[in-house]
Amino acid sequence: MATSSHSDKNNVIVRQPPKSFANALTTSQFTNGEKPDYDLALKQHNKYVNTFKELGLNVIVLEAEEEYPDCCFVEDQALIVDNHVFFPIAGAPSRRGEQKTVVETITPHMKSIHWGQESGRIDGGDVVRVGDIFYIGKSKRSNNEGVSQFQHFLTKLGFESYVVDVPEYSLHLTTLCSSPNSNLLLIPESSKNDLVFTNLPDSVEIITIPDNETYGCNTIGIEDKVIISEGYTFVKKILIEKGLEIIELPMSEFRAVDGSLTCLSLFYK
Repeated sequence: MATSSHSDKNNVIVRQPPKSFANALTTSQFTNGEKPDYDLALKQHNKYVNTFKELGLNVIVLEAEEEYPDCCFVEDQALIVDNHVFFPIAGAPSRRGEQKTVVETITPHMKSIHWGQESGRIDGGDVVRVGDIFYIGKSKRSNNEGVSQFQHFLTKLGFESYVVDVPEYSLHLTTLCSSPNSNLLLIPESSKNDLVFTNLPDSVEIITIPDNETYGCNTIGIEDKVIISEGYTFVKKILIEKGLEIIELPMSEFRAVDGSLTCLSLFYK
């Protein structure tokens, strides 16, 4: 999840993909419409979960919900900032029922609880935290009202936030970028003029990634380690040069339905 800082990832919530996963929503942004293989997706997800365990995180695994093919993408159902939570109304109507078990799991651990209101829509995949500044994507799934509600939530917590217009060719903001640590921001070469990051601190270096590695721009930073998708050699090389320890994970089956690393987890202190 892109709303947590790199040092407060003590607990993580994940959910296994359901057997109905092949029916997950997709724009085929990264594929030609091929369906994911459920058994391989399960193996890849287990490796994802085990990686967090090996890093010493407390991992909470929710059961798959067959009626919701997208349910493993828990990031979209809650926006957690320093253990305050904003529960949004998801942009895709078919996904809103996924939120119930996420709410039940997270609520006991939060300092405060806030709810998105009609007619706001916002997905967790449209939020990127760079240090203590939040960039919120206005996209196919997140509208002006939803973005405004989340900005109000952030302002009450004392955080700056800015809106980024997500290009039509992308599902979410995190589909195109991530901040593997508080001083780095990865974006694809062809999106560098489309994505405008207002008041980005001078200390943050924007690294442009070749377009054939766009999917690799989505990463998860945990202290001095960065989890990246397997097979993105430029991303791996540049992050190693920045002194970061790299963990590569296979993500082919989630990529098939527009899902990235951050989509599959929710972190809290």
